[in-house]
Amino acid sequence: MPFMDLIKKAIFEEEPQAAQQPAKPSSGPSATRPRDAAPAYVPVGTRDNQFYARLVKQTDFSAVSELAKIEAFAAPLSSVISDKALRYKAALATAQSQGGLTKDAILKGFDALLNVLNTSANTFNKQTDEVSRTEVDAKIAQVSDVNEAIQQKQKEIADLQQQVKSLQSQTEVSRSKLQEAKSNFAAALERRRAEIQQQRKEFETILG
Repeated sequence: MPFMDLIKKAIFEEEPQAAQQPAKPSSGPSATRPRDAAPAYVPVGTRDNQFYARLVKQTDFSAVSELAKIEAFAAPLSSVISDKALRYKAALATAQSQGGLTKDAILKGFDALLNVLNTSANTFNKQTDEVSRTEVDAKIAQVSDVNEAIQQKQKEIADLQQQVKSLQSQTEVSRSKLQEAKSNFAAALERRRAEIQQQRKEFETILG
């Protein structure tokens, strides 16, 4: 789901979704990331959200050919070499001889994923600004229009004042939910960035 849809969903969702239990990790092997890698950064009190799920999808190892390649060479060795460091060193040696893959190329692959996160952050910020203009500022303008109508039509003052209160309430709710969306995205961004940076350090150590 695009960030714009996720932002609008966060604002217009009628009732907050119940906190979901974290998904249990699959017991089967993964073909797109190190099998025994664990999340390096999980903010306390921050539940998984759809922003994080989208960031994970955008920065999956399969999106970078060098990372996908080292995973492809390492996967067949998982049942033979249990030690992760030895397994990936062996995978790199094979990948170097057969496909010319290098340590620098792998680390640059992680840098590419971090660049994707930066691009996503820029896109998210632009889209939240757009939503703010179209949803929050528009409601503030409506409040002003209704106040003018109250002055012009005294006989309708009670009804129009109720509309003002309703619009003000909607404005605060939209602003609050937009802020929550920003907070959730920031947490997801930092979490994924930290995970990738940790994995980059790990691979840098592993690959010597």
